[in-house]
Amino acid sequence: MKIGFYSCMSGVPWGGSEELWWRTARRLQEQDHEVCVNYKWWPEQPKRLRELIQDGGHVSFRNKPKSFWQMQYEMAAKWLNSKNGSPETWLTEQTPDAVLITIGYHPDRMEIADYCQAQNIPYGINVQCASNFFFIHGDLLDNYRNWYSNASKVFFVSDENQHKIETNLALKLTNSQIVCNPFNINTKKLPEWPNNDDPLRLACVGRIHFQSKGQDLIVDVLKQDKWRNRNVVVTMYGGDQGNQRQLEDLVKMHKLEKQIKFAGFVQNVNSIWADNHALLLPSRYEGAPLCVVEAMLCNRMCITTDTGRNCELMDDGQSGFIAIGASTRLLDEAMERAWEKRDQWQAMGELAGKHIRERFLTDPIGDFADRLLKLA
Repeated sequence: MKIGFYSCMSGVPWGGSEELWWRTARRLQEQDHEVCVNYKWWPEQPKRLRELIQDGGHVSFRNKPKSFWQMQYEMAAKWLNSKNGSPETWLTEQTPDAVLITIGYHPDRMEIADYCQAQNIPYGINVQCASNFFFIHGDLLDNYRNWYSNASKVFFVSDENQHKIETNLALKLTNSQIVCNPFNINTKKLPEWPNNDDPLRLACVGRIHFQSKGQDLIVDVLKQDKWRNRNVVVTMYGGDQGNQRQLEDLVKMHKLEKQIKFAGFVQNVNSIWADNHALLLPSRYEGAPLCVVEAMLCNRMCITTDTGRNCELMDDGQSGFIAIGASTRLLDEAMERAWEKRDQWQAMGELAGKHIRERFLTDPIGDFADRLLKLA
């Protein structure tokens, strides 16, 4: 069987939204299925795409710039609408049995669904993240309703995200399913509880991007006198996605260098939890934050916001602390409750580890591969 993967990723060459489809494609290759991919062209293609190609996968790149001579030839031939890597040509040439469309952020356009419908190819949509910061304009409402309602399945990573999409479209989706993203934890050798509880160490894990991850709120909380006088250190783990300079300058402006540290991107996730007692993630929106899953798998409790899948995985006050909204006041309230129970963090982390194993799949890739094969 041949499964097609169409990624709507456009802002950066690769991101967390790509891990589910890519790992599933690799699993399907291991099972002797064919895979074909349509991906935006980048000057240097991501390493993961090269791995797919090396094992027999076909990758088409859309929006690839043309050379000067190619443009001259097309103009001379009056072939002004080149279909090189276009979704329509890709489907015609590859003839997949089914297509998965991956949406990194819910406003992503997916005209690929129109071509799937025209060629009678079943397709699924995987929504990796939705927010209340962007609403579909009324002029495009029919397009989005058509794309979603005619999908064989719409795969969400949280009930909360499904609710946001249904509100955005004013449309009840009866073709939806909840799926799990793959995690990056070695569950066979989990990190021990840090030996030193002084200071209490919190890890904020995720790209430094205020609009989604809300790291600016951490500064607003910690600059208060009561937090300055507490022995707490927050370490930022993650690469810059536009706001690291502001974050570093805010830390300097409020003289919080002793309480807020920067560690950059760390490949070995287990090592993060060998050094830290809890996760602090004040997200303004999420799909299903993988760092929450990974922290809980490592028996660490989380302080986070009511967004994405957090409330589905955690029990407030038992396996973590949930701020009901992403604001300084609400985050401070959740952190204050956590501080009052700081002597219980290890026990709460162990409960978090138990809960995540009951509420999250141990093999998300195998599960998703089976679901995609059922689309065809």
